[in-house]
Amino acid sequence: MLIRAVRTRTAVASAAAVAAALLMPTQGGAAPAAGASRDTVEVTGTVIVLAGENGQPDRYSLLLPSGRTIELADGFEAEPLSRFTGTVAVPGEGSGRTLTGSLRASTLRRATQSAAPMEVVRARVAHPAPSPGPTNHTTYVAKVTNFGTIGLSDQQILANIDASQQYWVRESAGMIPSWTTVTGVTPVTTTASSVGAGCGLGAGGADFPAVVDSVAAQAYPGVDFSGRSPNHLVIVVPANCSDVTAGRARLGASFASGGPMIFGARPQSQPTIDHEFGHNVGLEHANNIAKEYGDAYEVMGAAPNQYRSPVLGTVYRWEQGIVGAGEVVDASNGGGPWSLAARSAAGGLRSVVFIDPDDGRRHFVDYRNATGNDAGTCYASACNLTDYGYGQSYAPGITIERENESSGAFLHAAGGDGVLTGGETWSNASGTLKVTGNGSTVSVARNTNVPTVAGGSAVTTGPTALRDVTASVSGFSPAPAGYRFQWLFNGQPIANAEERTFRPSLAMAGGALSVAVTAYAPGHNPRTVESARQAVAPASWHAVGARRAPEVSGTTRVGQTLTALGLSWVNYYAERPADLAPTYQWSRNGTIIQGATGPTYRLTAKDLGKTIQVAEYPRAAGYATSTFARSGSTAKVTIGRLATKRPKIAGKARVGKRVVAKTPGWTNGTKFTYQWFVGKSAVKGATKKKLVVTRGMRGKKLVVKVTGKKKGYKKATVKSRPEKVR
Repeated sequence: MLIRAVRTRTAVASAAAVAAALLMPTQGGAAPAAGASRDTVEVTGTVIVLAGENGQPDRYSLLLPSGRTIELADGFEAEPLSRFTGTVAVPGEGSGRTLTGSLRASTLRRATQSAAPMEVVRARVAHPAPSPGPTNHTTYVAKVTNFGTIGLSDQQILANIDASQQYWVRESAGMIPSWTTVTGVTPVTTTASSVGAGCGLGAGGADFPAVVDSVAAQAYPGVDFSGRSPNHLVIVVPANCSDVTAGRARLGASFASGGPMIFGARPQSQPTIDHEFGHNVGLEHANNIAKEYGDAYEVMGAAPNQYRSPVLGTVYRWEQGIVGAGEVVDASNGGGPWSLAARSAAGGLRSVVFIDPDDGRRHFVDYRNATGNDAGTCYASACNLTDYGYGQSYAPGITIERENESSGAFLHAAGGDGVLTGGETWSNASGTLKVTGNGSTVSVARNTNVPTVAGGSAVTTGPTALRDVTASVSGFSPAPAGYRFQWLFNGQPIANAEERTFRPSLAMAGGALSVAVTAYAPGHNPRTVESARQAVAPASWHAVGARRAPEVSGTTRVGQTLTALGLSWVNYYAERPADLAPTYQWSRNGTIIQGATGPTYRLTAKDLGKTIQVAEYPRAAGYATSTFARSGSTAKVTIGRLATKRPKIAGKARVGKRVVAKTPGWTNGTKFTYQWFVGKSAVKGATKKKLVVTRGMRGKKLVVKVTGKKKGYKKATVKSRPEKVR
């Protein structure tokens, strides 16, 4: 059994973070800059994120449906691969217009060519769906030949990549069953960057998107490297492209994500590739108090290239949802001692997990003993990275890592070597919790003889399916250092719903939602309060596209069929439900026509002289049923035209025989009258469908005239072809 977690950029909120978040104008958006003279463009797309390196922030872009990418200005954050619907501001002065049509297209084209950042004015962001399950990955490899000499042979490049892929197959706990390279190394040239500009590695990754787009278009046109598929693009550049950044990669959302990376061809490049593939599959950096990358016990930290990457720590396994049953024990209330198997072991208890009562952050205690797949790592050699600015050395022992401010890991300093050994202890800031490590044995002691956080309340916005619900907190004393959230449905905890915001599912419509908020303060026991339970409203509908109301297509004449041209119905995030099945209601002069509930309607005599309207009701499971849109009125319905066809005289036209008028092909329901003729003279009394041929008709031509009538239609008269009587 696996404990699955949804990837979150913020696992625990500080009091300041909660207050700041409540001031955001839109979920996932950035406040607009001053000045109302900017032009804006409405866009949809996929959020793509280039992982920041060397203290630089992540860079956010938007992949448009056209395949073009626009850069987003600082101030916007969202999960990688989120679906974006919103408005961005065009750089420079404007006239306050919302650009449409060809002007919109040309503006977006210029924005992609110039890479000028566009500010997010308003946004609706739908987080990526959880990983669908085990996913096989593939890698495509290219090398840029016009930046200088690549210091590795193609065989060396492919060997390093293959070794890294097998590392992630092993560390994904079955979520990546296989990872293969489907090509050799394809040589390309590109003018998208230069050695001086860092080849896509330097300058904060400013040229990274352009290099990726250029190389992908030349080497592997049509292959999706956005991260939405498990395809990876590895671009190799010379090692001298950057003396600071060894590699860069785009962030994914889970072990089902792919994406591009660029790395410099250094002799021992597998650890760099391991790290950048880690970004592709959704992992952020492992840091310590001294520096980014300072947690060398993790692949997402950093260490000299000659060392092997360590196995994935519990902090990342928890985040990615691959913690197995029996792998961890909860020590939030203290306990132990526990004897841990090494983090590199294949089974057994391998971690102690607890929440610090000072600030509410989840902590992970692992035992690193440099055996198995951890042999050959930096810490196995008791490496000292003080000269690299990490401020400590690394050795085997008990490690304590916590959730980082954003997804990732943070290594607590535990002595000068980062681990607890020989009975050493680590305490939280207030001294109310103490962790002791001795060999593989761990114990956690809590001082419960302290006051409890007092007061406090939690409230939420009104919940609607598929819309983010936000928890607000107030009134706790003393002022908390952090909060944790647990959302409840009908009073029961919702698995992995531990953020300040929560998005109710369609299946929750009609049920009761609430949130339990736990407040943490230094030197105090935490306090938990629950918000009022509120009914979850069905998901709301929105119409997109040029058509703002249904339209009626067809000729407004009795007997003709009208067709409803409906709207493009989507949810709040511009997604079309898979089970969308609109229903319709036709009306006559505004009065409902009973039984007329399909997308088409055939006009009848009752409609003559009247106007017709249609209302469309979007329908899907979990969505509101009260939403509808009504068309305008048609022109008045005119009299119908009967479908006619020349009648036929059936039977033998011989004296004493009977002939019959046949009328196939007329409008259904037409009523007929008949008049038989001999030559040009009407036969007196011959007004029936059938006629007996008499002796006086011999040698003459027999004709039948048929007149059709139907209510709501103009009558029509047609004669048969002459039939000679024999």
